[in-house]
Amino acid sequence: MKNASFKSMPYSEALPEVEANEEDIEVFERLTSITLSEQEKTLAIIPDHIAPEEKRLMALHFHPEWVPLELIERRLQRSFPHATDRLIIPTQHNMILPLEPWAGVEADVYVPEYQQKIHLLIHLKSSVLKRAGVFQAMIERTFRYRASQLMDILQALTNPDEAMSAELKKSGLDAKALQIAGRFSQKLFNLIQTREILSTKRSEMLKNRLLVDFMTARGCYFPPKTLERALAVVKIVKGLVKRRLNPNCFYAARELIEEARSLGAGVVIPHPPLFWPALLDDLDVDGWEVWNPSTPNQTIFLIDCLARMSQVRPKLLAFMGDDTHMSSKIRPNLAEDKRSLLREIGFQPPWQQPKVMEALKAAGQSRDRTLDEYRARIS
Repeated sequence: MKNASFKSMPYSEALPEVEANEEDIEVFERLTSITLSEQEKTLAIIPDHIAPEEKRLMALHFHPEWVPLELIERRLQRSFPHATDRLIIPTQHNMILPLEPWAGVEADVYVPEYQQKIHLLIHLKSSVLKRAGVFQAMIERTFRYRASQLMDILQALTNPDEAMSAELKKSGLDAKALQIAGRFSQKLFNLIQTREILSTKRSEMLKNRLLVDFMTARGCYFPPKTLERALAVVKIVKGLVKRRLNPNCFYAARELIEEARSLGAGVVIPHPPLFWPALLDDLDVDGWEVWNPSTPNQTIFLIDCLARMSQVRPKLLAFMGDDTHMSSKIRPNLAEDKRSLLREIGFQPPWQQPKVMEALKAAGQSRDRTLDEYRARIS
């Protein structure tokens, strides 16, 4: 994402200024904008895949981000023009989002037994939100903490403590890379403060990726190797900040599940290969994803695991999540993983793959069973 004004400029080794100039502000505003252009609105309603023969639509794990739900509804109508039976529930990260008659969220929680942070997909009827004050407050607190992580990374890069400095020295990266990363971090920190977006809806754009995108856009006048080393510093610090996770900032998985269940919600563990130990626990969940495009290679193994676990907990269902992020559909340059560009809401291809279908049948699972039974549970 290079700024056009630098295309004809020679490479420079000068350190970036901490004070933001007009071009810094322009890039920052573009990267944090949640206003869709007319072109982006068009992209939002044109799907990458169409299934005219599909009569049933199940989409229980996707992220609208800042794309209006009415545009997503139009996209789904084009994707599945003849679907008459639909179970569509958005799952924004740590933000409850209603799409009548349902609401959903993908929540960060902590499992103290395994000292592990995991995610939960929670689906419920939107009509219960009016009495869900405690649940909503729990999700809002988690969102605020997650949004603050970028600020922690920026501050760690600007003023690293002794432990952080020692880890950075071990990396072998030169002082110039540290200085560049630190100056860009200070500039971005100042922009976030002065543009006053922390308390607005634009705060959902304050993701860890923002620093990388900002540096890539504004650091293109550096020789490529110089910028790569500065970005490597960011990656190291991001990992260190994440490892300093304070579990007290998250609710325990059982605590959030209990509150969700009191509202009649369903609970699913997404992309479980990222959270293996939690599958061995007796968390009160309705099932887990046996396929997700971020963890696509263990589908049959997960189905077999689900079958064995179902002997003890027979209510477990097999789910698949397309995990589509709408930002990658309208702003593909923001996609961290270019493979995410291939995802599409409602499309989970392994449901129709012969070997997977055979394993599902042996396990007593199917897409139709999950759609029918799960909807009945949360109705």
